[in-house]
Amino acid sequence: MVVEITLGQVQELLDSMGFEAPDFIINAFITVAKSIDDGLHAAGYPESTVLLIKLYAVVLMLSSADVRKTTSERAPSGASRSYQYFDDGRKQLAHLLSKLDVKGCTEALPINKPLSFVQFGVFRG
Repeated sequence: MVVEITLGQVQELLDSMGFEAPDFIINAFITVAKSIDDGLHAAGYPESTVLLIKLYAVVLMLSSADVRKTTSERAPSGASRSYQYFDDGRKQLAHLLSKLDVKGCTEALPINKPLSFVQFGVFRG
């Protein structure tokens, strides 16, 4: 049985982590994640595991596509905004995915290996 994940589920997971991404990018990565449905079915994973594998895979793919959260903003016009990118939570999520997907169904997906923490500020003046 094919387990579908939705835009709402991915957004809820991202929100719980404090991150955001545009809907059209999330939808595109959901489509990419569907490419492993046959492998997940053949691997015999239970539906709950397939759901988690696909959700975590989408979030990890998004993390290489500018998923970020605003960590600080300033205005009255020394305008600045700082972002934190997803790398800080990536290692744990990738580790969890590898424990769930013991048969390697997600290896064909464009998930980069986790890097170290990255943060920078954007200053406009």
